[in-house]
Amino acid sequence: MRVRIIGSGSSGNVLYVESGETRILVDVGLSAREASRRLTEAGIDPSSIDGIVVTHEHGDHSRGVSVFARSNDIPVYLTEGTREACQFGRFESKMRFVDVQSSESFQIGSLDIHPFAVPHDAVDSFALTIESGGAKIGFVTDLGYITQLVCDRVRGADVLILESNHDVEMLKICPHYPWSLKQRVLSKHGHLSNDHVSAFLAEEFDGRASHVVLAHLSKNTNHPEVARLAALQALSKRGPLFSFDAERRVSTADPDGMSPWINM
Repeated sequence: MRVRIIGSGSSGNVLYVESGETRILVDVGLSAREASRRLTEAGIDPSSIDGIVVTHEHGDHSRGVSVFARSNDIPVYLTEGTREACQFGRFESKMRFVDVQSSESFQIGSLDIHPFAVPHDAVDSFALTIESGGAKIGFVTDLGYITQLVCDRVRGADVLILESNHDVEMLKICPHYPWSLKQRVLSKHGHLSNDHVSAFLAEEFDGRASHVVLAHLSKNTNHPEVARLAALQALSKRGPLFSFDAERRVSTADPDGMSPWINM
């Protein structure tokens, strides 16, 4: 199994996962044209995608779904609530949908997908783990805090992609955001801060993942090195087992482009 983050952040989120002959996307928050361009640049034929999993309806996760799916005749896996909230309108009849539940596992080819609900201000938002051939990926973004369910589900992941959206102090003084938006981001149905991630890594992280990717970073209220340093400091508190090779294991997703391939 291998994975690549095609886009991450408020400009658009797209995750590519491949195992054997099975290829999927989790969300298409970029425009269909830009998502196709990046996939092609990565050596992936957009028409070869077997399915698109949509975690929730927010535009930075669903913006390109309709055009991309219709252009390449790809089935879209999403909950009924998310489908209604996406408002595909007159194009809905030209799309292929597979109804899933935010708490029930399903399969696409050789990939076993295990969604689970997370606290976010969306209709039926979920995070997920993906397993194939004994390897496991945890993909957890767009949530206001890390629940015990999240901790339980990502345990044993070989690759953990985890939101580290903002630095709290940078958010508070950010001149670009109105106070209402700051309150939303900071709420229990908003986004994870560097502090949330640090607490998780210092207390609940099982240390198994060979790659911990900090994702969905805000370009206005965070900085890759600030997020990464906070994560490294948290791991250092756990002792040698957790801090071993942490400099190599912890990375940040590129907010303006694709991140490197991760092979398992």
